[in-house]
Amino acid sequence: MEKLLFLFCAERGVNHYDFFPHRFGCFSVLSYLDKRVLAQQGYLINTDEFTLRRGKSLLKQLHEDDRAFLRAFAERTRNLRSDALVRHTYVKYPHYACRSEITTRILTADERKAIEALQANSYEQCIFTIGYEGLTIDAYINKLITHSVTLVVDVRRNPLSKKYGFSKTLFKSYLDKARISYEHIPELGIASSQRHNLDTQEDYNRLFERYAETALPLCDAELARISRMLNTYRRVALTCFEAEAASCHRHKITERMSQSKHWNCPIVHIQ
Repeated sequence: MEKLLFLFCAERGVNHYDFFPHRFGCFSVLSYLDKRVLAQQGYLINTDEFTLRRGKSLLKQLHEDDRAFLRAFAERTRNLRSDALVRHTYVKYPHYACRSEITTRILTADERKAIEALQANSYEQCIFTIGYEGLTIDAYINKLITHSVTLVVDVRRNPLSKKYGFSKTLFKSYLDKARISYEHIPELGIASSQRHNLDTQEDYNRLFERYAETALPLCDAELARISRMLNTYRRVALTCFEAEAASCHRHKITERMSQSKHWNCPIVHIQ
C-alpha cells in the first residue's frame, strides 16, 4: 500500500504525503500516523494493514476529477503487486531505492549500479545546515538522505516543536529509523528570552551579530566537538527551525568554524 500511495501522489502531482528512501523503498511516517488514526476512527480493520471495514468506502465523497483519477490509477496498477510493484517503483524512481535492503532480489546488477551512481559524492566531507520550517518530517529526512547526511547536530537551545516529529525524543527516533545519527548541543542555541521583538531582518542581524560576538567565543569546546564529529561522520548537518540560513544562528556557527586556519571543508545550506 505504501508503494501504491507513493505512485498515486507522484502521478497525481500532489504531495498528499512526502516520502523518503527507507529499508524497503519509499516510506512516509505521516501515512502510518494517519493509518493509526483511521483505525481508531473505525475506517480500517486494524493498525497493521490497509483494509477498509465494510460499508466505510468514501469514494463517492471525492471530487469528480479525483474520483476519476483514482479509478484510472487503480485500473493501471491492478496487476502490480508484490515484487512487481516494488520493481516498478524502484526503476521509475531510483532515488527511493537507495536505502533499500532488497535491491539484489528486485533489480539487475546494472540497475543497482545506476542507483549507486546517485550516491557518488556520499563520502566527500561536507558540513550542511538545514531548517525544518515548512517541511514535514518525511520531506526533511528526504532532504538529508538526498545530500547523504549521516549525522544531524541539533543546535536549538530547547529542542521542542509544535510541528509533529521535531521534538527531541520523537525526532531522534525518526532519524534513527532513517539510519541517521543525532546529537544535541544546546550550548550553541540562543535563549528564547533573547528572541523577543524580532520584527525585521535587521532585528535578526543584530541578534546574530551579538550571538557571534558574545556567545560563540565561549563555545570553542562545542565547535571542536563538531569538528571531531565531522571527521568521523563525514557529512554533518546543523539543524534548527528557520528555513533560510540567514534567518538562523546556524550560519554564524559555520562562519566561525570556517575561520579556523586549517579549515578546508565545504559548507552547504540546504534549501
